[in-house]
Amino acid sequence: MRAIVIGGTKSGVGKTTVALCIASALKRRGFRVQPFKVGPDFIDPTHYSFCGYAVNLDAFMMGETGVLRSFTKWMKDKDFGIVEGVMGLFDGYRFTYHSSTAHVAKILGIPVILVMDVKGVSLSALAIFEGFRNFDRDVNLVGVIFNGCSERQYDKLRRIFGDRYRVFGYIPKSEELKIESRHLGLILGYEAKKNWKTFAEFGERYLDIDGIVDLAEVRRAENFSTEKEDDVGKDVGKRIQIGVPFDNAFAFYYRDNLEILKDFADLVFFSPLKGEWVECDAYYIGGGYPELYPELKRFGKFMRKEAENCKPVYAECGGMMFLSRCIDVEGKKIKMAGILDIDIVFTRKLQALGYVRGKVVKENPFFAGSFRGHEFHYSYAIADDDVKFAFKTDGKGIRDGFDGAIVYNTLAGYSHIHFYSTKIKFKIYK
Repeated sequence: MRAIVIGGTKSGVGKTTVALCIASALKRRGFRVQPFKVGPDFIDPTHYSFCGYAVNLDAFMMGETGVLRSFTKWMKDKDFGIVEGVMGLFDGYRFTYHSSTAHVAKILGIPVILVMDVKGVSLSALAIFEGFRNFDRDVNLVGVIFNGCSERQYDKLRRIFGDRYRVFGYIPKSEELKIESRHLGLILGYEAKKNWKTFAEFGERYLDIDGIVDLAEVRRAENFSTEKEDDVGKDVGKRIQIGVPFDNAFAFYYRDNLEILKDFADLVFFSPLKGEWVECDAYYIGGGYPELYPELKRFGKFMRKEAENCKPVYAECGGMMFLSRCIDVEGKKIKMAGILDIDIVFTRKLQALGYVRGKVVKENPFFAGSFRGHEFHYSYAIADDDVKFAFKTDGKGIRDGFDGAIVYNTLAGYSHIHFYSTKIKFKIYK
C-alpha cells in the first residue's frame, strides 16, 4: 500500500491542482488510484471523478479510529492513495493542530509533500520550507513542489534548495489547469469539465512522478480493521430504498455516509435537474446550490407530497434550503418546496463556517445521541415561531444554535453530519 499527502503552506497555493496532476499521471501509468480529501470539504472531491470520488478524512468528525478505518477500507484493492490536504499544513480545529493535514498524515503514517506558491520569493522559499519542516519533526515532510512559477524561477529555486531537501518539480501557470470558483469555493468537478489527461500530461512533464512513487508509504493503516464498532441501522426493519438526488443542484455527500446507508438500504440516485425523481421509502437530500436552479419547482412539488405522506426525509444545508418556502436572492424570491415553515435569505457575506458539536434534543426518525459535523453557508434562515428543532449545537444552526427543523417525518438543518460520529436509527418499516 502506497500513499502520499499533498499539503500546503496555506489555502489557495494549488494543492488541488498538484494532487490532480499526480493522480492523473499515476492513472495513465496504470495505477489504481484512490483519492482522499482532508477536512469537511465537499467540492474538491468532485474533481477526482476520473479515478473515483474522493473520500473525506476528518479527525474531528470521524475520530482517529474513523480516519484509519475509512482509509483502510477505501484503499482495499487500490495501488496508490492521494491525500489532498486542507488549508495550511498545521491548520486545524479552532486554531489548533487537531484535525489538520499534519494530524491526518501522522494518524496514517504517510509522508507529506509541501506545495508552495513562490510568487515574489526566492531564498525566502527555503526559509518557509525549513520552518514547516522543523515545526513538528514527527511529520514526515519529504519534499516540496512549487506551483505557479516559471521554468527560470524553478531553476533558481532548485539551486537554492540544493541537495538538502527533495524538490519534486513545479507546475507552471496555465489556463488549461485553471478551475473557476464561486461563493463556496471551486466550481464542482462535473461543471469544470476538465480532461484528466491534460493534468496527466502536466504531471509527467513537470513533476518527478517516479520519485513520488518511490517515497510513498503507509505505516499505520496496513492491518487496521474496517469494521465499524456501532451497529448502524440496527433499528431498521426490512431493507428499504432511499432516494438520493445527485446532480449539480445536490452534490454534497460524504462517501462514507452513503456507504453506511448501503449497509441496510438500496440507494436510488436520480437527477432532479434532468426531470428525474423516483418514489422511494425515504429520502436523503444533500447540500448544493438549489438557489441557482429555479427549475427545481416540479421536484419540490413531488417532495412536498412525499413529506406530507409522512415519508422520512433527511436534508442538509442546501437540501434544507430546498425544503423551505423560498430563497430570497438579492430581493428576488425563488419558490422552494414549502415543506418547512422557514424562509431563506441568501447573502454575499459568509454566515457560518466551522465544525459543530451537537446533540439530539427531540425524537426523530434518523439520529439519536450526539453528533459532529460542520456548517458552511452564505445564507440565514427565518423560521416561524412554532418551528420545532431536533438538535442543539454549538454552531449557528437555523436559530440560536438550534438546528434540525422537524415536521411530519422530515428532518432538515444547516449541519452537515458525518455518520461516523453518531447513532443512525432510520426507524423506517415497509
